[in-house]
Amino acid sequence: MLPSMYSGVSGLLTHQQRMNVIGNDIANVNTVGYKQSDVTFKEAFVNTLRSPTPGTPGQQVGLGSQVGHIARDFSGGPLMQTGLASNFAISGDGFYVVSDPIGNQQFFSRAGDFVLDVDPATNETYLITSEGKRLQGVMGGPPAPDLNGLGLGDMQDIVLPPDTTDYSVGFDGILYVSVAGAPAEAMGRVALASFDNPGGLQAIGSNLYEETAAASLRAFTNPGENGLGQVFQGYLENSNVDLAREFTDMIITQRGFQANSRTISTSDDMLQELLTLKR
Repeated sequence: MLPSMYSGVSGLLTHQQRMNVIGNDIANVNTVGYKQSDVTFKEAFVNTLRSPTPGTPGQQVGLGSQVGHIARDFSGGPLMQTGLASNFAISGDGFYVVSDPIGNQQFFSRAGDFVLDVDPATNETYLITSEGKRLQGVMGGPPAPDLNGLGLGDMQDIVLPPDTTDYSVGFDGILYVSVAGAPAEAMGRVALASFDNPGGLQAIGSNLYEETAAASLRAFTNPGENGLGQVFQGYLENSNVDLAREFTDMIITQRGFQANSRTISTSDDMLQELLTLKR
């Protein structure tokens, strides 16, 4: 009876882990740029009572389950219009490159809820995240710089010069700036990073991801080219959490948890019967 109890306990643990993931997805249903996660289970161990041979199927008993993987779904979320010039949304593949001005470390994000931040020393304006990370790309122009073939080390902070009266970003990431009321000119381009395996990125919280060897960063291209997404100014990408699916998974997970609880209680009843045989 003990193996069935251990199998039930492992089932409780895996279903609880799945419930943790579902709860986190639902909690982030309105988080900008959030990507939901999917959980799969796998068989934990197998006890072979008799190996299969020709003409005999053998006897093998499983010993519970464990979490197979927890993978993020990087499909796009719906775009919502905000009308704010500092808000950007990516339609398609790609990640914003943001940098920590203190440690010079670079991160990636799908959240485009940037705000303006003025450096009092230079009077230059940056686009920053809620954590103070600066949006990056390549400055220069006119004409606008070409990002094709560039690497992560070529990225620099997007800067609006002093006396900027207006700015805009096109679908292709080109930054147009009007200084002191003059006609707008191309002064840079917002970069979007792409990966061979986005699932290999390391999530660190605050809508940020770190590059890993499993992700494999590609050479940069201009937004809208070679399958890369486009930049929509005045929009934000909402999370791709499907509440109907999450609630359905929640019910299935709850029933699975209850069934494993019943396995434990039934095994306990059978053990109790064995203890009372002597009577």
